[in-house]
Amino acid sequence: MRRILFVDNDLGSTKKLTRTLGLISPDWVIEIVISGEEALDLMSKSSFDVLVSDISLQGMDGVELLGAVSERYPKTVRIIHAKLSDPETVLKSTMIVHQFLAKPCCAETMKNTIERTCKLRDLLKNETLKKIAAGTKNLPSLPALYNSIVSEMQSSEPSLKKVGHFISQDVSMSAKILQLVNSAFFALPRKITNPQQASVFVGIESLKALVLSIHVFSSFTEDAELCDFSLTKMWKHCLITGGLARDIARAENASAKVVEEAMIAGMLHDIGKLILLKVPQQYNKVIQLVKTTGCDSTEAEYNTLKTSHAELGAYLLGLWGLPANIAESVAYHHNPSKLIERMFIMSNKDLKGDNEKTESENGKLIPQQTAKYSTEFTALTAVHIANALTLQGNCSSETTLFPYADMSYLDTLELTDRLPRWAELYGSIKRGSEKD
Repeated sequence: MRRILFVDNDLGSTKKLTRTLGLISPDWVIEIVISGEEALDLMSKSSFDVLVSDISLQGMDGVELLGAVSERYPKTVRIIHAKLSDPETVLKSTMIVHQFLAKPCCAETMKNTIERTCKLRDLLKNETLKKIAAGTKNLPSLPALYNSIVSEMQSSEPSLKKVGHFISQDVSMSAKILQLVNSAFFALPRKITNPQQASVFVGIESLKALVLSIHVFSSFTEDAELCDFSLTKMWKHCLITGGLARDIARAENASAKVVEEAMIAGMLHDIGKLILLKVPQQYNKVIQLVKTTGCDSTEAEYNTLKTSHAELGAYLLGLWGLPANIAESVAYHHNPSKLIERMFIMSNKDLKGDNEKTESENGKLIPQQTAKYSTEFTALTAVHIANALTLQGNCSSETTLFPYADMSYLDTLELTDRLPRWAELYGSIKRGSEKD
């Protein structure tokens, strides 16, 4: 059951929206108030999973309300539903809001946004980490630069020149992106000298991923120093994983969409580790367990925190509104079989209509999403293999053992015979990265 609180002084439109939401999500409990003061009073008496607020409210405005909620109830997902016509107000709210939905928003979009974010949050078993992920102040909902790029790409006539201009406004960002696009990571035919050229050669989705990941890593410098954590080493691992995931997807003739998703998810797959730096005592327990038992870090995270950096990263990306395929690829990049298992369990609880099902070989009904992950090459496949190979380190086309690969999952997709070819691709990327 989800508990949702709407705060909006346009009572008529809000009631219409929530009535429709009630029909398509009958198990939700939805409350409506018209002011920030009423919202805080209600939240002091009852907990809510999600707060959806307009910016223009009577008395306390939406930005003030969201700020108060982020302080008092950091686990609550914070969504702005407003006419985003005032750039200054929107900018003020970037540090406290998780997602923006332009008004008017249809009920289906509202429902999907809320449900996806809550499901990702449900993967987290550690209440402290939930609060940290939802309430970390130096992680805005999305960097302003990234928002500008996305906004331009969603316009009726997007301009690569404008996107390059946005990047060029940040000197350090420009330098880092030019360094990356001229590295073996992208293997471009000639040297790129300005952000506009980078936009054309690299592509918008790649630039978005670079801007987002660079910003995230730069936000955690102080935390990393306190925990003796190497951001440079992690950044390099994520870059190699993203590049390898992209190349594996291309080698499997995946669609352009899957190739892009694989690269972005690969670059961001370990983002949850950065949140762990916010709990240094618990993070040090994880490191100590690895040292004393020899287990891998993911196993140590589950033993110590009841969750891992994978679910934590997926939750954060879900709060930021990144596509579900990317969030899922991050959540299950170590063990994709668990996603299939979870989907079967969920489908047995609430199968809907026949139009959402497909027949399996044994005659049982399987939701289409489950069928996709259990029969098709997806971004998750590419990211899982890329991460497994980079963790293994020394492997080639002659390698026969792949300790970090989910062999059960690959057997299901009948892809185990492709591992030597993928190891070959990894060797090429690794050699290129060593030259940069």
